[in-house]
Amino acid sequence: MDKNFLSNQIGQRLRFYRQQRQLSLDDLAELTGVSKPMLGQIERGSSNPTVAILWKIAAGLQIPFASFLIRDPSIKIIKKDEQPFFKEDNDLFETYNTFASPGIPLEIFRIRLLPGCMHHSAPSGIGVLKSLTVHSGILSIKIGEDSAITLNKGDTMSFSSDVYQVYQNHTEDVSEINMAIYYSSPHIQSGPDIK
Repeated sequence: MDKNFLSNQIGQRLRFYRQQRQLSLDDLAELTGVSKPMLGQIERGSSNPTVAILWKIAAGLQIPFASFLIRDPSIKIIKKDEQPFFKEDNDLFETYNTFASPGIPLEIFRIRLLPGCMHHSAPSGIGVLKSLTVHSGILSIKIGEDSAITLNKGDTMSFSSDVYQVYQNHTEDVSEINMAIYYSSPHIQSGPDIK
């Protein structure tokens, strides 16, 4: 997906949600914890927000993260090169949105951790469940204060994401996972922050 198109789409959707709720940029900054100048840049499409920033905005507005990414909710097939995606952690962490639909408290992502990737994900709130399956490579995941767990190809894990998580790829190969995020309450739906 073209980066400029995505930045403009995110900006348009952000302006729509803000105006729909009759919020000023100051109100939205207070609600989300994202600065007013950054929100203005995002709305204008002049800044491409990180996943973490976009998740903060989605959580503050209590909307699915993918609300900013979906082109047309009626699309049934999204080709690999058309899937909305973000890169973070020096381009070592790639998140591809593969399913989200307004009104459905479920989002699905394809995630690639390149060699050496360490990705931190903030708590998503009580009632948010994550389930992941490793499709290639090896994934190390630390949830809260627990010891890191190593998952191999084919392994699956589910957990409540009300604590921070750290995702790591210690190997020389790409680790690719699918992640489903289920929101038990639509009021806490904040998007795919594997962040």
